Amino acid sequence: MKLYLFLLPTLLLFKCPLFAQSGVTIELQDKIDSLSELIVSLETTELIQSMSQRSILTPKYYNDRKSLTARQAYNFWIRNSASKFISHLNVYSALYDANKYYEYDSVENTFYNHIREHEEMVTSIVYGTEPNTFYSASSDGKILKWNEAEIGKEPTLLFKDRYLYRSIDLSSDGKWLLALTKENGILIISTENKKLNNSEVKFSRVSQDSENAQAAIFLPNELNYLTVNKQGHIKIKGYQLDSIKGQTQYEVRSLAVDVRKSEIYAGTINGVVQVWNERFENSYLDIPETFAVNVLAVSSDHKLLAIGREKGDAIIWHLEEERIIRIISGHQSAITAIDFSPDNKRILTASRDGTVRVWDVFDSKKFPIVLDDHDDWVMTACFDQTGTKILTGSKDKTIRIFNLDFEWMADRLCKYVNRNMTPEEWQDYVGHNFQYEDTCPNLVKGNH
Repeated sequence: MKLYLFLLPTLLLFKCPLFAQSGVTIELQDKIDSLSELIVSLETTELIQSMSQRSILTPKYYNDRKSLTARQAYNFWIRNSASKFISHLNVYSALYDANKYYEYDSVENTFYNHIREHEEMVTSIVYGTEPNTFYSASSDGKILKWNEAEIGKEPTLLFKDRYLYRSIDLSSDGKWLLALTKENGILIISTENKKLNNSEVKFSRVSQDSENAQAAIFLPNELNYLTVNKQGHIKIKGYQLDSIKGQTQYEVRSLAVDVRKSEIYAGTINGVVQVWNERFENSYLDIPETFAVNVLAVSSDHKLLAIGREKGDAIIWHLEEERIIRIISGHQSAITAIDFSPDNKRILTASRDGTVRVWDVFDSKKFPIVLDDHDDWVMTACFDQTGTKILTGSKDKTIRIFNLDFEWMADRLCKYVNRNMTPEEWQDYVGHNFQYEDTCPNLVKGNH
């Protein structure tokens, strides 16, 4: 970039009227103008990266400076003509790092998006069909129902026993939870259980399928469920229904269903993804089979299958074209959860390395957003119904809600800081090459 800056004054000499008579020169001038815009864009990009990093490195006891630097980096970022994905990772990290210290409890070490209600690791989380509703299961034996809009209030206890829950799944109508236990079969639990008082809980309409299963999920758009038992039998079960449809020779870790193609997918410990069609004829996906498949997810448009593996990578398989369209690498340990955003443009991967990463499905050049605020393995993660938030659960016993809306996070900083940068702060954090402006332009007049 310094070379471009050195050559620019010389190149601008060609913009004088003497040369403006030639079409070739006009074309050259256009190229020079484009080069000038590129140089400004590159300089802005470098500044955005620098300010984001300075904000992250600023201690929390200088929270005003930390927040204003992150917010101003965001302001430059949204106006920059360069690709937003050159700097979006650092901008998000700076905004999140500044935001988390507002509503911070230093005694309990809790943050604004931090929920600690379970006494042991959070093993599974699913969003409900109603806005703001989600459910969590833990190795403490509790299954809880939450209202995100009232997150400070005590959640509803749906069920409690000394079971180790491997996963939970929600029926399409939102009325039932399927809880897969490690050694005690499957529980079907009503989501309408009520807490009667401080000491008594009415667990209404709970049924148990005592047959131990390797994996189990509800079938889409119906109340029957799909299981693989310890013998490898693929079964469809429900009210007065227990039908064997196939068998696998491999240990199954995850199941997924594509209703459009009427296919069932089983991810196995051997790295094989086994497929059954509606006639329960058996086949396999043509993927590298070295590493165990831990989790599967089908996109809501039924075009893609996501495969999360023990290796720490994820494969995106095109269901219609029957081919791999991308292999995502970046985690340092096994994938524990995978989920598509509602618009199917992004995908999240959670890992035992303690992070969740949010990827662009189709553009491998775009860096992921990294959510790295847990202190231990991330066991479960999913998008909310809008795709603007991610819910995570960890071995560190906590649940976190990560907001992916950059504008919301930037505005929240201005709400708490309630002032703009001083001219001295501007010179220190931005520099004289950029004209002073209000970092928080929507503050009430008189707040500086």
